[in-house]
Parts: sequence; structure tokens; C-alpha cells
Amino acid sequence: VATVSEKSRIMELEKDLALRVQEVAELRRRLESNKPAGDVDMSLSLLQEISSLQEKLEVSRTDHQREITSLKEHFAAREETHQKEIKALYTATEKLSKENESLKSKLEHANKENSDVIALWKSKLETAIASHQQAMEELKISFSKGLGTETAEFAELKTQIEKMRLDYQHEIENLQNQQESERSAHAKEMEALRAKLMKVIKEKENSLEVIKSKLDKAEDQHLVEMEETLNKLQEAEIKKEKFAEASEEAVSVQRSMQETVNKLHQKEEQFTKLSSDLEKLRENLADMEAKFREKDEREEQLIKAKEKLENDIAEIMKMSGDNSSQLMKMNDELRLKERYVEELQLKLTKANENASFLQKSIEDVTLKAEQSQQEAAKKHEEEKKELEKKLLDLEKKMEMSHNQCQDLKARYEKATSETKTKHEEILQNLQKTLLDTEDKLKAAQEENSGLLQELKELRKQADKAKAAQTAEDAMQIMEQMTKEKTETLASLEDTKQTNAKLQNELDTLKENNLKNVEELNKSKELLTVENQKMEEFRKEIETLKQAAAQKSQQLSALQEENVKLAEELGRSRDEVTSHQKLEEERSVLNNQLLEMKKRESKFIKDADEEKASLQKSISITSALLTEKDAELEKLRNEVTVLRGENASAKSLHSVVQTLESDKVKLELKVKNLELQLKENKRQLSSSSGNTDTQADEDERAQESQIDFLNSVIVDLQRKNQDLKMKVEMMSEAALNGNGDDLNNYDSDDQEKQSKKKPRLFCDICDCFDLHDTEDCPTQAQMSEDPPHSTHHGSRSEERPYCEICEMFGHWATNCNDDETF
Repeated sequence: VATVSEKSRIMELEKDLALRVQEVAELRRRLESNKPAGDVDMSLSLLQEISSLQEKLEVSRTDHQREITSLKEHFAAREETHQKEIKALYTATEKLSKENESLKSKLEHANKENSDVIALWKSKLETAIASHQQAMEELKISFSKGLGTETAEFAELKTQIEKMRLDYQHEIENLQNQQESERSAHAKEMEALRAKLMKVIKEKENSLEVIKSKLDKAEDQHLVEMEETLNKLQEAEIKKEKFAEASEEAVSVQRSMQETVNKLHQKEEQFTKLSSDLEKLRENLADMEAKFREKDEREEQLIKAKEKLENDIAEIMKMSGDNSSQLMKMNDELRLKERYVEELQLKLTKANENASFLQKSIEDVTLKAEQSQQEAAKKHEEEKKELEKKLLDLEKKMEMSHNQCQDLKARYEKATSETKTKHEEILQNLQKTLLDTEDKLKAAQEENSGLLQELKELRKQADKAKAAQTAEDAMQIMEQMTKEKTETLASLEDTKQTNAKLQNELDTLKENNLKNVEELNKSKELLTVENQKMEEFRKEIETLKQAAAQKSQQLSALQEENVKLAEELGRSRDEVTSHQKLEEERSVLNNQLLEMKKRESKFIKDADEEKASLQKSISITSALLTEKDAELEKLRNEVTVLRGENASAKSLHSVVQTLESDKVKLELKVKNLELQLKENKRQLSSSSGNTDTQADEDERAQESQIDFLNSVIVDLQRKNQDLKMKVEMMSEAALNGNGDDLNNYDSDDQEKQSKKKPRLFCDICDCFDLHDTEDCPTQAQMSEDPPHSTHHGSRSEERPYCEICEMFGHWATNCNDDETF
């Protein structure tokens, strides 16, 4: 979009061009007014002025072109800044989309958790229903009267639900009608806009001034569109905030649902406790009735026995009046029985008191249960109403946002189609105009080149034929040429201006088109995201509705069960009031104590079993720990062994290196010995025949020494190879961490290591720890005539060797303990 300074600059350039055109016109007038006959010099001066003016015009054109290039660069910089801003907005939208996706994932996770909770709740309810069906079947007869009222309430609820559904359908129909009316109005508005755009295009084709005005209008429209896009973005942000609020509300609804579920679980637990208490009371009542019957039978038996005794006493009194001792016994027995009856009466009074106390406690428990049931029902109804209100509000919000999204979609689709058609038409027209102007420019350039050639030819002709031609003819030709030139220049300037304007228009239109396309893409993406959110919210609302309906059904079932339990409690009260006796209480208490003792014994057994299992597990774990400790110690020992073997491998490696160096030394000695043998042979050949026998003996001794040295060298090479193999094996075992080979090697060499090996000694090299004399490497490389040996002892003698010092020269018994190797 061009700024005010740039517009003012363009206006100044146009003014400069107009002034130049006026100057050219004035020069023409001067030429026409100043026409002296035969003044060729004046015509030449005018031509010079014209050429100077042409040069000035060219300079001004170059300046204008420079300014145009600078303006284009400025526009390019502006475009880059706009693109950067668009990229920043795009990144912001991407961030928003990522946040929306994260919120979606959180909602999905919450839905999954709710579904899991509902499934667990359903399974629990099914089990509770299965357990209570038997009781329901037994109590169907007693609840036949209360079913009529419940069916009436159920019918009323159904009618209310149908009313709500009808209202919802009516609202949907009204919203659809509103959408259709808005669509028709938008269509009319778009048709009117199309007509306006057609008029504008026609006006552009008519004149360049209208094009300028339209450019200004287009700029204003672009600004308005940018403002609209900003407003739309703000609206999108507001919608996003609304969606966030809706999601928060949904989360709060889910929390409330979870709270209701927890409350229902608590109520279920209370219900189970009450049912268990009722079952216990029923069992206690049955036991009390049986005991009461037994007591009644005993009382009747005692009364009968008393009557029999009285009859017996009367008969005895009649039969024998003197038997006073028997009467005393009978009287004592009667007294004892009377005492027993009195004790029974006292027990009965105590039992009655306990029964009244139990009745009061049962009444208190029932009152508390009824109050808790009523409070829970009230809370559930209030929560249900609040949830229904929240659901209705959410549905309304979702419907409104869905309608708005659909309207925005329709508007954007229509706007995109219309803008595309308009841009295509405008581009086609502009391309046509550009082609026409380019053709005109080419024709004008060709004409200008032809005119310039004609001018050159005329100048040549004027120079040649100054005297022949008249001044009037030259002036007429010059006037014609100047007129044609001015016309061509004016046409060129006009075509250049039109071309530049059309190019500017094309650039602006392309930019606007790209911006519109980007805005449309962004709006489409936003609409798709919002639609997805709307669908997800609808699904969540449907699931919440289903959950609420299920919970209402479950609450109604629980209420029915509570009513049944209340009736059962009433029956139990009647039964308790009819059978208020102490012995039944005592039996109940004894049973309870027995049950408690049994439970305690069970708990003790379970605890003992758990202790035993724990002790077993502890023993197992301790055994495992000991095994692991042993394994760790083995591993540590293996590590130490491996370290020692590594050290021995290093020492063996150093031994090998020393052996190799000794081998080199021995080879050098063998060479020296060979040279000495050759010299001895020469000396022997030059000596007299008397010394032949000594030479033969020397040769034999040298040959035997050479054979001995060769055998020593072979043995040394073999031992060197064995040592190298051992070093390689130990290095591989150390690197791989596998101590199997080393352990095998150690197991083979344990017996050898138990006794210290004698140190190696070479008689030829006179050195320890390198090789034996049998394995000496110099022995194999010696010549056929070796020198006399330095060892003058006998071969069969055993040399003294110390196992402590590992040295020749003395035995272990003669070794000093302080001097150790």
C-alpha cells in the first residue's frame, strides 16, 4: 500500500512532466511565430535547442526510472515485512492449534477415565441388583401399593422429557430458518457487490483517471479487509477463549459427575451395611423366637411339674399324715423351684429392658438412614438440576458457535469464489491492455527510430544543399519533424505511464490476491478446527446426558430399594416389639461374641499364615542374597585372578621381548663364531702337519658344540612360540572378560604352581630367565666349526640350584633367608 509521501512524490513527477510538455509546446509556438525567410541559421539553432531539450528529457527519464526503481525496492521491502508478519501470525496459529490438540487429548483422556469409572459403577450396580433381586421378589407383594405412585411419577417424568425434546426441536427449526434467511441476505449482498464490481471494471477500462481513483479505492478496501481480518482474528481469539471456558465448564461438570459417583458409591456402601445389619437382625429375631418357644415350653413343663407335686403332696397328706420328713423334703423342693422361677422372672425383666433398648437403637438407626436418604435424594435432585442447566447452556453455546461457523464458511466460500472470478477478469483485462500498450510501444519505437534516421538524412541534405534549398522548405520540414517527434514523444510517455500504472496495478492486485488466498486458507483452517471442537463438545454432551440418565435411573432404583428397606425395618420393629425377651438378647449377644471370636481366630490364622509366608519369603530372599553374595565374591575373585593374569601376561610379554633381544644377540655371536672358525681353518691350513691331529680334535669338539647349540636354539624357539601363544590367550581372555580358558589353564597348572619351577639358565648365553641351553637360538645358527665350550664341567653332574633364590651356585639348604630374590 502506497504511503502519503510516495503519492506526493508521484504527483510531483507528473507535474514535472507536464511542465516539460508545456516547454516543448512553447518552443513549437516560437518556431511557428519566428519564421524569417531564408534564415537557415535560426533553424539550426532551433534544432540545437530541440536536441538539448531531448537530452534533458532523457536525463529526466533516467531520473524518473531511478526513482521508480527505488520505489519498487521500497515496496519490495514493505512486502518482505508484511510476509514476515504473516509468518509470525502463521506460527501463532500453529501454536494455538497445538494447544487445542493438547486440550483435545486431555479431554479424550478424561472421557476415557469417565467411561472406565462408569463401567466399574455399572458392574457394581449389576452385582448389587443381582444380590437384591431375591429380596425384591420376596417384597413385591408388600410394594404393590407403592408402585402406582412411582408409575405416575415415571409418567410425569416422561411427559417432561418429551416436552423438552419438542422445545429443543422447535429451537433447532427456528435456528435453521434464521440460517436460511441470513444466507439469502448474504446472497443478495454478494450479487449487489458483483454488480458494483462490474461497474468498477467498466470504469477502469474507460479511462486512466478512473483507474487511479479505483486504485485508491482498492487501497482503502485493502485496509478495510486488513481491519476485517484483524477483527476476525480477534473474534477467533474470543471464540477460542469461549471454547476454553466451555472446556473448563465441561471439566467442572465432569468433576461434579465424579463427585456424584463417589457419593453414590458411599450410598451403596451404606446400603450394603444397612442390608447386612437387617439380615443380622432377622437372624437374631429367628433365634430369639426359637429360644422364646423353648422357654415357654420349659415354663409349661415346670407348671405341670408343680401341679403334679402339689397333687402328690395332697395324696401323701391323705395317705400318711405322719410322714413329716417327706413333707419337709417336698416343701424344700417347692421352695427351690419357686426361687428358680423368680430368677427366671428377673431374667425376663432384664431381657425386656434390653429389648426396649435395642428397639430404641433400631429406631434411631432407621431415622438416621431415612434422613441420610432424604438428604442424598435432595442433593441428587439439586445436582441433577444444575447439570441439566449447564448442559442446556452448553448446548445453546455449541449451537450458536456452530451456526456462526457455518455462516463464516458460507461467507468465505462466496467471497473466495467472487474474488477469484474478479481477479481473473481483472488480470485478463490488464493483460490485454498490457499487450496493446506493448504493441503501441514497439510501433512508436520503430517510428521514432525511422524519424531519427530521417532527421540524420535531412541534416546531411541540409549541410549539402544550403544554397540550393530555400529557407522556407527547410523550416517546413523542421516543423513537420518536430511535430512528429513531439507527438511520438508524447505517445511514448503516455504509453510508458500507462504501462507503469498497469504494472503497479497488477502487482497490487497480485499482492491482494495472495493475501486474500492466505487469509482464506487461515480462516478455513480455523473453521475446520472449530468444527472439530464443536463435534467433540457435542459428543461429550451426549455422553454426559447418557451418564446423567443412567445415574437418574440408578438413583430411582436405589430409592425404591431404600423404600423396601424402610418397610423391612418397620416389619423388624414390629417383630422386635412382639418378642421382647432377655434370653433372645443374650443368645444374640452370645452369637455375636462367638462370631467375633471366630473372626478373631480367622484373623489370627490369616496373620499367622501371612507371617509364615513372609518368613518363607524372607528366608528365600536371604538365601538368594547369600547366593548372590557368594556369586559376587566369586566374581571378585575372578576379577583378581584376571588382574593377576593380566600382570603375568604383561610380564610374559616383557620376557618374550627380552628373549627376542637375546635371540638377536645369540645370532650375532653365532656369526662371530663362524668367522672365528673360518680364521682358525686358515691358520690350520697354513700350520705344519704335526698339528693335524689337534685340528681334527678341535673340529670334532666344535661340531659337537654346534650340534648342542642348534638343539638349544630349536628348544628356545619352541618355548618362545609356546610363550607367545600363552600371552595371546591371556590377553584375549583379559579383553573378552571370559576367564574360562584362564581358569582351565590355572587348573592344569595348579600342581605345577604348588612347587616352584627352577629358573631357566643358558650355559651358552650365561643368563637367567630367558631359555635353557637346549632351547638356545644361537645353537641352530652356529657354523659347522664352533669354538671350544666355556663350560669345563661334566655333563652328567647335577649343578647346585637354590629354589628360594632361583639361582645356580648353591643349594636351598645353604641359602641365607635374608637374601631373597
